[in-house]
Amino acid sequence: MRKAGWIVLGTVAGLVTGCAGSTPAKQRPAGESKPKASQKVKRELPEGMHKLGEGVTTEEETWRLTPSALTQVTPTSKAKGLPRGWRAAKLTWTLTNKTSEVQQLLDLSPTVRYGALGKPAAEFTDTGIDGIPDAISDDPPRVKPGGAYTLTVGVAVPADAAGEPVTITTRPSTMFGDTGDVAFFEGPFPGTPARKEAVLHPRPAPETRKTLAFGQWKADPQMTVDHVRPEGTAGGRATFSGELTMRNTAAVADLPYTPMKKSLRIYYGDELKEADLIPGGAGAADTGFIAPQRAATHTFHFSLPKGAKAESVTVEVTDLGNAEATFEGNIAD
Repeated sequence: MRKAGWIVLGTVAGLVTGCAGSTPAKQRPAGESKPKASQKVKRELPEGMHKLGEGVTTEEETWRLTPSALTQVTPTSKAKGLPRGWRAAKLTWTLTNKTSEVQQLLDLSPTVRYGALGKPAAEFTDTGIDGIPDAISDDPPRVKPGGAYTLTVGVAVPADAAGEPVTITTRPSTMFGDTGDVAFFEGPFPGTPARKEAVLHPRPAPETRKTLAFGQWKADPQMTVDHVRPEGTAGGRATFSGELTMRNTAAVADLPYTPMKKSLRIYYGDELKEADLIPGGAGAADTGFIAPQRAATHTFHFSLPKGAKAESVTVEVTDLGNAEATFEGNIAD
């Protein structure tokens, strides 16, 4: 799954609530919704999403894409791309050519996320797990009429993410470009859950509040910035990271949510001195669509000018030059 492209650290505190029946905390973090007595984790997928194991036919009815459920595997010493301590599983894709002529294999371009916050899963290869071949090449794999091509790919999540939902988004492409077919699949990562199942229930701040604190949610579009913390130094400049989380509030997957291609402008101190600009666009953020009623978290990185010190920063989120939200807060230890 070579285009996941995100590295995310930590969790967005106070945004995930447990399933019904769990004992509520005496003090709720700011921004967390108070669960109702009848509230339960929704196990039914939104309209337009599919369970792992179900097949989907492309709009042109050229291909049928069928992903298997995830099965746990024990990695060998030849595993590559597997973070230390993470759980490993594999997934088999069956791509069936439904036409009466030879077809060049599709490039699936999958984006894989896990958990309520939509953090990126890791991709890895190993013995018997070759990953996705390069279908956009001078000599791509080809499939005969009515034939099928099988891909086995590796998916990994942190050790405490066993049992959490894994959401896979595909937008297949060919040598001529994207097909336009976006599909969403979801299923549990194998293993006994290390914690209670959770869903995301953000409670947006009032629209009258123009500047939000880290961890608070904007209502439309639903987003939050949190966990801004130091990373070290590079070239004499202090470096930092933070998390931008967005949620697709759509009830169905008829019109896929716009990919996260936000630009971020970072300021520091009370005088709002400009620190960094993180441009949006392909490669700057996740290029996979966000499934309906699901979230996606992107880790961004920035630095301060040489010699500059700051205890607080302000993050302005823009889309095509238009400011969508502003967040501010202290830099975490």
